[in-house]
Order: sequence, then structure tokens, then C-alpha cells
Amino acid sequence: MVITGGSDEDRGQERESKEESVLAMLGIIGTILNLVVIIFVYIYT
Repeated sequence: MVITGGSDEDRGQERESKEESVLAMLGIIGTILNLVVIIFVYIYT
């Protein structure tokens, strides 16, 4: 018999937490890329 840790609700919260961290990381990457583009355009115009 296999005993699994956590219930379905715990797994759902863990998934939400993981999704939030991925979205936060994508937001940070997007912000950095926007700043790079703004600096690039500022230099070459």
C-alpha cells in the first residue's frame, strides 16, 4: 500500500503557487526585455 503525502486540495494549492511563480518570472523577463529594447532604440536613434 502506498501512502501519498497531501490531499487533492494541497496539490491544487501547490500547482497554483507554481503557476504564480512562473508568471512572476515571465513578468520580470518581459520587463527586462522591454528595458533592453528601450535602451537600444534610445542609443540608435
